[in-house]
Amino acid sequence: MSKSDATKARIMHAAISEFTALSYRGVTLREVAREAGVTMGAIRYHFGSKIDLYRDTLAYLSQPYNTACRNALQAALPSGNARAIIASWLAAPLTHWPKNEIATGEQTLCFLNKMGYESPELTREVYESHYAFALAEWAEAVRSFFPGMRQDDWLWCLTCLRGMYFNLIAHDEFTLWSLPRVQDKLQALQRLSADAVALLLTYTPKA
Repeated sequence: MSKSDATKARIMHAAISEFTALSYRGVTLREVAREAGVTMGAIRYHFGSKIDLYRDTLAYLSQPYNTACRNALQAALPSGNARAIIASWLAAPLTHWPKNEIATGEQTLCFLNKMGYESPELTREVYESHYAFALAEWAEAVRSFFPGMRQDDWLWCLTCLRGMYFNLIAHDEFTLWSLPRVQDKLQALQRLSADAVALLLTYTPKA
């Protein structure tokens, strides 16, 4: 890795930490520079503005995230089991994360969780262009087990599942709703997947 690439990696690593902890509005480039141990000029050179740093970092993380999710999905498909396929996607950042100097799978999940609370105008373009296609592949695999489910009902179920997943599994820096931290995350993901399948099996299409 060149010196320039190493500097850019340090900036993105610091940005992930700061944006996750403080949100987009709560972070200044000066704080990111201090955390990364670089000058403001280095951030301006590599990224330009704060919004560019945020979106470029989010776009960069889509590469290992999508790779992990797609590899996990391919490993689970031969099982022919809906629970295993759901679990594969949920656990992918923990079980299939490629070697990466900038962020671990868990750090990425925390950042993506915080992204969900940001303004859609800030995140929508990057999400739709960099993340949506891998999610669509996984959703198609799961929906094949529940062919009668309407699109709007499926999206509601997916939103609920993602909310439980991110809030209870991804966040480690605080205890949510006074609940104890999850100790065995993979076991918790298996239980969440089983519960999701049980819920989906009760689905009755609206008349």
